[in-house]
Formats: sequence, C-alpha cells, structure tokens
Amino acid sequence: PGISIHSPNTMLLQLSVAALAFNAPMAPRASAPARSSPQMISVNELYGASTEFGLDGQVWDPLNLAADESKLVKYRTAELKHGRVAMLATLGMLWQEGSGGWANSAGLFQSSGPYTALATTPRLGLLQIIIGCWIVESATSKTEGRVPGDIGFDPLGFSDDGIDPKLALAEIKHGRLCMLASIAFFLQSWVSGKGVLQTTGDFFGAISSA
Repeated sequence: PGISIHSPNTMLLQLSVAALAFNAPMAPRASAPARSSPQMISVNELYGASTEFGLDGQVWDPLNLAADESKLVKYRTAELKHGRVAMLATLGMLWQEGSGGWANSAGLFQSSGPYTALATTPRLGLLQIIIGCWIVESATSKTEGRVPGDIGFDPLGFSDDGIDPKLALAEIKHGRLCMLASIAFFLQSWVSGKGVLQTTGDFFGAISSA
C-alpha cells in the first residue's frame, strides 16, 4: 500500500524542513572565505546567464533586477531557496494526491486539493507551519562569504570536487519551473475545488471526448 501523509499541515511542515536537506549542488565552505559584507559578482558570472540571452544579446531581465550587482548574491540565494522549496512542494502535492488523496483517514481533514487543505488547516496547524518556516530561515540565514545556495550542508557530497555547472544549471531551471508549477497547482485547486491530478485527468478526458 502507498504511504499517505495524514494531515496537510504535517505535509507542509515536512516540505519546509526538508528544504534543509535539499541543497545540491553547492560549494564547500572552504571554497569561499568568510566576509562581513556580501560577495560581489556580475550577472554574467551566475549559472544560467549564458542560456538567458534575449534578442538584444543581453541577459533577459525585464524587471532590471541585475542592475544593482551588490544585490545579485542575495537575489540568487533567494531564488535557489524558493526554487528548492517549490520543487519539494510540487513533488509533495503530486505525491499526496497520488498516494492516498487529500482527505485525512481519521476524518480530521476533508480536503480535496492543496487549496482546501490549507484553508481547512486549524490555527495550531498553521502555527506549526510558520514555526517550521522560521526554523528553516534561521538555520540557513548565515550565508556571508559563500557562493549562492551554499548553506554548509552537503550530505551527498555533490560539491566535494567543486560545483558541477550542469547540476547547477539544472537546479536553476527545475527550480524556476517548479515555482511556476506550484503556484499553478494551487490556483488550479482553488478554481476547480479538486486535486491537481484529478483536474488534469478531467482536462485530458474532455479533450479526448470532444
């Protein structure tokens, strides 16, 4: 039988805490000396910059976020962190629905999808989520002197020989895709009142019967 997570707030907390363990690829601590001020890099030094050139030959940056290079490390660190959480959230939403559904077996939660799961979470459950997020933020906030994404935790040794550019680029691409996907899943659930897999099946079913 499949493994099901019995309460939505437990699932969300697990996704938040799991972000501590999903941090590949990263550079080892010793590769970047400690500094009291943020590391300065240019936009062309960021992984993925070479694949993002627009028609004008410049990096695609419609909001001009790369104009202030003193903030690039902060922005890339935030992008990696949100991308990692989004990858976990996307997988978690699909796993939850595919392994047993959103309703709690004990009858405590009668959810049909991500939106109703969050909307019906008790206040103590929401507090649990907030505390989990605070723990993750507190544990990963000290990044001065490190490359973006390095929080000093690499149990699988992805960065033992330095950062693999292919893995770094794959992480950026998958993280961005999952940030969009996780938002789309949530909105899809909000509009339809159903789970992600169920509405996807309904969509393709309607196409095949048209």
